[in-house]
Amino acid sequence: MTALRKLIVVLAVLAGTTIGAPPAFAAGTPGYCPDDTGVTVIIDFQQLGGSTIIRCAPGKQATGHAALRAAGINITGTNRWGEAFICRIEGKPGKDTEPCMDTPPASAYWSYWHAPNGGGWTYSQLGVMNRTPPPGSFEGWSFSKDRSAESNPAPRIAPRRPNPQQPPRTNQPPPGNPPPGNPPPGGNPPPGGQPPPGGNPPPSSDTPPPSGEPTSATTPPSTSDTPTSSSTPPSTSEGLAWTGGVEAEKPKAEQGFPLSTALGIGAVAVLMTGAGLLAWRRRRNADNPS
Repeated sequence: MTALRKLIVVLAVLAGTTIGAPPAFAAGTPGYCPDDTGVTVIIDFQQLGGSTIIRCAPGKQATGHAALRAAGINITGTNRWGEAFICRIEGKPGKDTEPCMDTPPASAYWSYWHAPNGGGWTYSQLGVMNRTPPPGSFEGWSFSKDRSAESNPAPRIAPRRPNPQQPPRTNQPPPGNPPPGNPPPGGNPPPGGQPPPGGNPPPSSDTPPPSGEPTSATTPPSTSDTPTSSSTPPSTSEGLAWTGGVEAEKPKAEQGFPLSTALGIGAVAVLMTGAGLLAWRRRRNADNPS
């Protein structure tokens, strides 16, 4: 086998390997990051419609782009700038309104935000490839449509991790002490207006009650310490209703044909054409010796 044929075989194998390997997508985890060792990513589609996504990129993230990928968010860049300029997130906006050939217009694009835990959203002055999100912080993406630079909408989800789940409170009184407002042991009181069985009728209305027993009008309110719904602490399940799917997004057709695959196929085609031309010339020279 000549050196040229060996080179053709190697390039064909490499091209086949490139074609068969789809882009890798990180899984991330649904919901907020539980602590300050990861970066929480929030996607607010605004006028595009759809539920807001909250996902966690575990561990340290080198760039905002890395945080998007590690959280399992499906992103599309532009043909001119690649993923250095995020044009589409989870397929929105669609190809019918944004072809992603060049930088999207200022009237309809994904605005990039960041915030510390418990702080406020700040519009990023750096690109997604140039900013390093601190561990425990929040990265936000909010679609801005027909807004000015001063009125770009921040994500509508506060950058705040929920408090950890608190143990439930018990309302049982100490042993041996009946709870206030309840009758003493020995049975339930008879229905109103009826004397107890075998006993004497109750005193008339003009008979004062025995000393130390309050009337129904002056019965003190119950001192039960049952918490109200407004005092229930938030749990770590907050935000899961706005969470993206647990599984990572699968590669979509809109990702396009990989450039490396196209180059590999082109190189193989050129070499095969050259090899065929060389073989044809050799046969012609053999058939027509000078």
